[in-house]
Amino acid sequence: MGFILNRPSEIQLHQLLTELEITAVAPERSVLIGGPVSGFSGFVLYEHDDGRPMGPGIEVSSSISVSPAREILEAGARGDLPGRFELVLGYAGWAPLQLEAELERGAWLHAPFDPELLFDVPMERRWQETYDRLGVNPHGFINVPGGAQA
Repeated sequence: MGFILNRPSEIQLHQLLTELEITAVAPERSVLIGGPVSGFSGFVLYEHDDGRPMGPGIEVSSSISVSPAREILEAGARGDLPGRFELVLGYAGWAPLQLEAELERGAWLHAPFDPELLFDVPMERRWQETYDRLGVNPHGFINVPGGAQA
């Protein structure tokens, strides 16, 4: 399971929260399209105190978790999370061993997780910023059988 973190949807956060009857004080922004699987399922990527996630979900790092729980979304909307959050609809998914095979073929260029990319870099700059931090020119790749090659 993974999430696309730089693709805005046409849905605005406050619009969705209103439909869910959740009062919002959180800043308005686009909800992210997290991937092609289960596009109506919501996930909250959020900051929390070190080692202390606020509800059910998966810890991405000691201070970042992802949760499908409504109570986490409600806390974010009210401004009651200790940090920032993004709401994503849907996710990217792989069959067993599919991702490993794609990695072996060189289909992915991966980078270390950095919460700054998620919360401090504007959505439209995240893709390019990730390449910049790796010191890679994405326009230098060519599409050939067997994966991404420079």
